[in-house]
Amino acid sequence: MIFHDRIREIRAESEDELRTHEWADRVIDELLTEAETRHAVDAAVRGTTDAKGRTLAQRIVAVRRGGTPSTADELDRAHDLLVLLLAAGAKYGLTLDDWDWVDDLPGTCRDLIRHKRH
Repeated sequence: MIFHDRIREIRAESEDELRTHEWADRVIDELLTEAETRHAVDAAVRGTTDAKGRTLAQRIVAVRRGGTPSTADELDRAHDLLVLLLAAGAKYGLTLDDWDWVDDLPGTCRDLIRHKRH
């Protein structure tokens, strides 16, 4: 997934005097590929709720852990990771409720993102 960091990089690169048509073609291709991938992944989990009717975003926000609250960027990244994992599991018929039987997947996604950021 293209995150805010990559968008800032693209903007910075676009201001560079040495940008070329090849650079623009590469960035456009990267963004189109990302959009196609995101569309396919979103379609696999669109409308997903848990047994209590909570959406993925609601589940991510509801995670309560000690320490400082998660930033908006961490929440976005955790949501993207959750969507990707659920889409992968959907190939095998796994739902969020199946994951909940084993672990708190939304909480795990937030923990992993926070761990990698700090």
